[in-house]
Amino acid sequence: MVSKTCESSSSAQASANALYCKWGLVSYNNLVQDYGIMAEWNPILPSKKDTTFSLKKGKITLFCDFFKFCNFRLPITKFCKLVLDHYPIHISQLHPLGLVKLRQFEFACIALGHIPELIVFRAFFVLVWKSPFFTFDRRDTDVSCLRDIPTSSKDKDRLKKFFYIDAGVIPGEMHWKEMGPKDKVKDDGPPEDAYVANALYTRLCGCPFECTVIPEGALVMAGMSLL
Repeated sequence: MVSKTCESSSSAQASANALYCKWGLVSYNNLVQDYGIMAEWNPILPSKKDTTFSLKKGKITLFCDFFKFCNFRLPITKFCKLVLDHYPIHISQLHPLGLVKLRQFEFACIALGHIPELIVFRAFFVLVWKSPFFTFDRRDTDVSCLRDIPTSSKDKDRLKKFFYIDAGVIPGEMHWKEMGPKDKVKDDGPPEDAYVANALYTRLCGCPFECTVIPEGALVMAGMSLL
């Protein structure tokens, strides 16, 4: 089993190593305070010589955009961890544009009064590799549970604003998925008869949710934030 703090030896790491930290102390401190990132988790602002995937011993990398753009909060939800474990991929390898779809899907399910289901998520989304990150794309362009899906956050330095934090904030193991820059992920969707009559799938198809920043109060009511 690969440790959650394992350093990638693939050429994808070399690509990510071009992403040096570019983030001011004041902005970093505001994020830590605004999003309840506890001192006991030992968050660290990297130096300008540190890179995204040069994972320090006992640390993982999280991006500013995870919190401001993707509606991600700590502690991680069970469903978010379930998805990471299914593929399996490391949270530090997940692009914000992938995480935002995952979190929006989770919120949409709860808002409709359902427990998020992995098989339904897989019916809507496919894991793809866009070196040096993984992301989730729509599996079927004719059917979607989300609308107005963003193609980028507004911050051009979004992948250079990251910090290190204790790996223990994510329970259990995480798995670093080794990929070459031209590799492709095999992610066949579930058989149609396994989800097409699913009540959650049907409701999501009939009521696509806008992909946007979710108000904090709504995240709290959905059990997706403790702020």
